Amino acid sequence: MRFRTLSTAGPYRFSRQSIAAGLIAAAIFLGTLVEGYWSGRWTDAAGDLPPGFLEAVQSLPLETRSWQGRKMGPIDPRVLEISGASVIVSAVYQNRTAADRATLFLVGGWSRDVSVHTPDACYPGAGFTMEGRPYPFLVEYVPPVSESESGGPKGAADGTVRTAEFTTAVFTKAEPTGTVRLRVFWAWQDGSGWKSPPMPRWTYGGRRPLVKAYFVAEAPVGTLAHHSPAAALARELLPRLDAAITPILQTDGANH
Repeated sequence: MRFRTLSTAGPYRFSRQSIAAGLIAAAIFLGTLVEGYWSGRWTDAAGDLPPGFLEAVQSLPLETRSWQGRKMGPIDPRVLEISGASVIVSAVYQNRTAADRATLFLVGGWSRDVSVHTPDACYPGAGFTMEGRPYPFLVEYVPPVSESESGGPKGAADGTVRTAEFTTAVFTKAEPTGTVRLRVFWAWQDGSGWKSPPMPRWTYGGRRPLVKAYFVAEAPVGTLAHHSPAAALARELLPRLDAAITPILQTDGANH
């Protein structure tokens, strides 16, 4: 019996280059599918946000025990369009017993838009220079007393403490009147808590209602992050924000 061996020539010959090219093409194809899924490209992008979502973000709490806020003017429609967000609101807060001031920006919409444009990318684009590298910063706070699945008091009454995972950095900019130095804290809320993952776009995907918060305050040289008025405002304001926003984000169908 004679056995015939296949020649390495002709249609049966595969070079290393052709195999590598095929693998690269497959990787690009799969990567495109994954990116399209997470960005919402392959889903219906015209769906509505959860009922009450825009109103919840717009109802920015203006009072806490130590702070009194004042809403800033409406956002330029061009800014809203460029950001891709559905709603942006902001307010300046004055400490009732000190000269401290801090600002809060809330950005709400689909995660494909809200998860991008982080301060470490946006502030340099506005002429600021970031000092060092951003780093994690935890804010501990007590949720509202009225929160409870059983209807009874919870939060301050039982000593429950929540932890918000922010990222913070200092940004500086030279102005004719002097150097502006700002400390910014930022995090996202999707109904599972305030978090600031290193890759938010991949963490939150593209079709999830999402809220982003920036707490901002002046940062004199030598001022540590935990002494920032912005951190102090966050500790008192986060419970109020949770009470307004979290129930909407946790409604059936809100999280994907």
